[in-house]
Amino acid sequence: MQPLQLTLDYFQRVHHCPISNWQKSNHCWAPKIKNPATPLNSDFDVDRLGSQCHTDIPLITGTHGKIIVLIKLNWQKLILIGPVSADQISEPQQTFLEGVCLIQNLISATDLHASDLISQTRYFQELRQTQQKSAARHLFNAHEANFRHNPYDEEQRELSAIAAGNEEQLKKALNESFTGSYGTLAQNPLRSFKNLAIVDLGLIARAAIKGGMNYEDSFSLNDAYIQSIENARTADEVYSITVNGKFEYLRLVKKIQQQSLASDHPLVQRVKAEVAVHLHEPLTVAALARHLHVTPNYLSALFKTTTGMPLKSYLNLCKINASQNELVYSSLSISQIAVNYAFASASHYDQTFKKICGVSPRRYRQLHQKFE
Repeated sequence: MQPLQLTLDYFQRVHHCPISNWQKSNHCWAPKIKNPATPLNSDFDVDRLGSQCHTDIPLITGTHGKIIVLIKLNWQKLILIGPVSADQISEPQQTFLEGVCLIQNLISATDLHASDLISQTRYFQELRQTQQKSAARHLFNAHEANFRHNPYDEEQRELSAIAAGNEEQLKKALNESFTGSYGTLAQNPLRSFKNLAIVDLGLIARAAIKGGMNYEDSFSLNDAYIQSIENARTADEVYSITVNGKFEYLRLVKKIQQQSLASDHPLVQRVKAEVAVHLHEPLTVAALARHLHVTPNYLSALFKTTTGMPLKSYLNLCKINASQNELVYSSLSISQIAVNYAFASASHYDQTFKKICGVSPRRYRQLHQKFE
């Protein structure tokens, strides 16, 4: 049996769809063997479609939730796959489309993949146009209604808290008040809320990976929470599952980071512990070295070798990260915050902050402040 026929037989077994050979005679396309068990929907004009089909790429067309695929062997022979449910070409794994590409590649020695069909065939182009029109209408209606989504920066504070394993920061972010609203992702309110929660947890899973969690563990946990959300019967239940998920991810990230800290050199662990409790005091490499009974050069070299970061940079980073909370959640002046974290002056604090964060403390506060 020829490779093409073997491939067609395998495709048919896997996808349970009719496949027929058509030939052109007297300017009309007709199946070589008529099969009354799988009548072709009258909405599909094979004569017209056959003339539009090219030999180097399949033609895909659909109507009323059904699609057919035409693969042209030459000017008088083609293979027709379907009709099949349109859902089959929308599956995440795209095995149906990849199978169609394999058949086409065998026939025409091309190198097509599913992404090529999605980008080049009229069926998917029409789907994109429909989606773009729908998106444009939705955007217009949102502007007309003066609709505002929840603020992006609040979401970022949640994500950064989880990536840092910072429970206090996550609680503050979750307790913020804001004027925005949740978007509508489905006509059914519960379904819409579930969709929002699933998106939220997807972002959280990625923040946890950024914080050091193994990506397989993170995505597996995400799958479990999504299943729980799907089984939820009320919006309150969905909300509870989502918040619990955020704190579980945070606890796991914190545990991983603590384990990582435990793998540091004992002297580096002591440095980090000292820095954490003395952020509001002047901190220098020399002072830390004296406290730990080692030389400054030895301590600096050990810290850089162990962590990959200069000790002086680490001291500044810890102070700046801690000061961000006061910029966001307090009304203290920037000069007072500089004093609180023992910077030599407000300008020194400003320069250090901008070097680490890319913006000045004043600009950071304008972008993120939640103090009323």
